[in-house]
Amino acid sequence: MSQISIILPTYNVEKYIARALETCINQTFKDIEIIVVDDCGDDKSIDIAKEYASKDNRIKIIYNEENLGTFVSRNIGVLNSSSPYIMFLDPDDYLELNACELGLEKIKNVDMVVFDAYVHRVKFKKFYRFKQDELFNKDDFLNFLLNQKHFCWSVWAKVYRKNLILKCFEYIDFKERLCYGEDVLFNYINFMLSESFFYIKRMYIPL
Repeated sequence: MSQISIILPTYNVEKYIARALETCINQTFKDIEIIVVDDCGDDKSIDIAKEYASKDNRIKIIYNEENLGTFVSRNIGVLNSSSPYIMFLDPDDYLELNACELGLEKIKNVDMVVFDAYVHRVKFKKFYRFKQDELFNKDDFLNFLLNQKHFCWSVWAKVYRKNLILKCFEYIDFKERLCYGEDVLFNYINFMLSESFFYIKRMYIPL
């Protein structure tokens, strides 16, 4: 059984998916599972993923019968994962090569790991900067959230415990087709189920 599953919900990202898969394959920590969820796009994304899968048996491709959206595709990836820890990666983003190594080191002692993130847009670049690496209990973490202007609510840049995600599905239908705010809802429930958090100030997941 692998230690970390990286889940990529995939829909029409043929220009980027090779880079995303390369950064997964080349992680310094090798005991990972890479799950590509085919959400029925009409480009060559899955053909590219199949080519990589033919060369690396850590890559698993899950096929949706119809287009279900990113939220459901991620959840299907979780249900098909075999690892105790979960990371999400949008195929048009990429991981720093030691993200899994560092994430696994920290998640063993807490319920969730949150990385700092580098956000790249067409006209500007932005950093979500923590002042220092820091361990939080739930109360301190919630107080921290209340005082943040630019907290990254996305599911990427985090490491989750699979058992807590499965518990999250008791409160929200994992098959619900959500189009707005799905990351906030998903994280809010996971935050409430978690008792401890570790923040890492360094940038490990660019977007």
